[in-house]
Amino acid sequence: MIAEQLKDAYEGEPWFGRSIKEIFNEIDEATVFEKPGGQHSILELLWHMITWREFTLSRFRKDQIPVEYFEKNDWRELDHSDKALWHQGLERFAKLHNELVEAIQQQKDEILSQRVDDRKYDVRKLLYGIIQHDIYHLGQIAYVKKMLQE
Repeated sequence: MIAEQLKDAYEGEPWFGRSIKEIFNEIDEATVFEKPGGQHSILELLWHMITWREFTLSRFRKDQIPVEYFEKNDWRELDHSDKALWHQGLERFAKLHNELVEAIQQQKDEILSQRVDDRKYDVRKLLYGIIQHDIYHLGQIAYVKKMLQE
């Protein structure tokens, strides 16, 4: 069920509106580097989402990556003159999405009640949390996109 929600949010027909992939595909690449009103750029929002997808996958797999790595890269400094970062980010997000869905599908439901390393919550909350996190930031991206492309 959780894997289906992840897939639906990313490339299906989610209840909240257009999917992540659909909105990403609608974005004019020229706007992803702009910081309207000094706020985060679409590029920064994408890479922030990537960081927490990496965290989720690492904790789900029980990798030994220190939580400090993710905290340090939470809002990483990005070179907005590096135009390749947008496509690299889209590819990275898609790869992480597929890896996470596959990892979830390969596990038994018992894993959902296990405590997440370095956190005070279980895997179920972690997985639902990444879905909520993606939707929240997708709303920001859609709003910035609309502001910049009108």
